[in-house]
Amino acid sequence: MYKTRLSHSALAAVVAMASIFHSHHAKADTTLSVYSVADTYLNSDPTYAGRDLSNFGAMMISAHLPDPAQGINYSRTMDLLVAYDASSVKAGFDTRFGAGNWHVTDAQVKWFSSNDILGIPTNNPRYNVPAAGAFNISLLANNGWFDAAAAGGPGLANTDLNWNSVYGPGGAYRGLLNGAQTLGTYLYTGGTFNSANKCVVDVCDSRFWDLGDNARLFDTVTNGGTVSLFGSAADANVVYLVNQRGAAGALPQLFVSAAANASPVPLPAAILLFPGAALPLLGLSFRYRNLASR
Repeated sequence: MYKTRLSHSALAAVVAMASIFHSHHAKADTTLSVYSVADTYLNSDPTYAGRDLSNFGAMMISAHLPDPAQGINYSRTMDLLVAYDASSVKAGFDTRFGAGNWHVTDAQVKWFSSNDILGIPTNNPRYNVPAAGAFNISLLANNGWFDAAAAGGPGLANTDLNWNSVYGPGGAYRGLLNGAQTLGTYLYTGGTFNSANKCVVDVCDSRFWDLGDNARLFDTVTNGGTVSLFGSAADANVVYLVNQRGAAGALPQLFVSAAANASPVPLPAAILLFPGAALPLLGLSFRYRNLASR
C-alpha cells in the first residue's frame, strides 16, 4: 500500500496559507461588553422560597444539598437569573462596522465570586458551601421576570419572582423556563479567594464562560434585545456563588465579539479540504513511499 507524506516545506506552506486566512478573520473581530441590568436567584429553602432575592450581593447555583456547617440540615436547590441589555452592544457595532454590516462571532459571560474556596462556608445561611461540579447556562425565551425601567442600579427583579412563583403550583412565573435553550455545561472547580468586602476592596475570583454559537443568542444580540440567562446545577455536587450587580466591583458582564459583514465569510474551499487539495495552488507536490516493498 501507499502512505502519503507532505514534505516539511509543503506542510509549512499549507499551514501558513490557512494561518493567513485565520489571522485575517481574527483581527477583524471587535469585542464589546455590557453589565447586567437585572439578576437574582431562586432558593428552595422554605425560609427564602417566597422572597425576592435580588440585590442581596450574590446569587448561587447549587445542587440539592444541605449546609450543616451553617446549621442547615435539610437540602435546598438554588438557580440564578441574570439579564443583559444588548442595545448598547448593537449600537457600538453599528458604529464600528455600519448598521447591518456585522455578525456576532462569540459571546461570553464574566462572573465574579467573592466566596470561591471549596468547602469554606460563605458565612451567610442563605447560601450553601462552595463545591466543585457541573452546571448549565440556558438562554431564556421569557424576559418577563424583571422590568428594565424599575430594575435600577441594583438590578432588581420583579418583587414577586421567587422559587415558589416559578416552581410552585399556580405560580405567576410557571412558564419562565418554557422554550429555554441550553447554551452549555460547564465545570466549576473553585478558587483561592474569599472576602467579606464583596469585591469592593479586594479583587475577587472571576471566570469567563463561553456561551457557544447559539443562533437565537446571536440574533438577540444582533437585534439589540435582552439576553436572559438561567444557571442551574448539572450534577449532584456543584455549589457556585456568583456576585450580583448590587455588589460593587464585581458586576456580571457579557462580552460579545463581532466581525464585518452581515454573515461569516467562508474560507476558500481548498483550505477546508484535505491539505493535499491546496497543494496544486501552491505548485507543490506529494512524495510517495511504497511501503509494500518493505
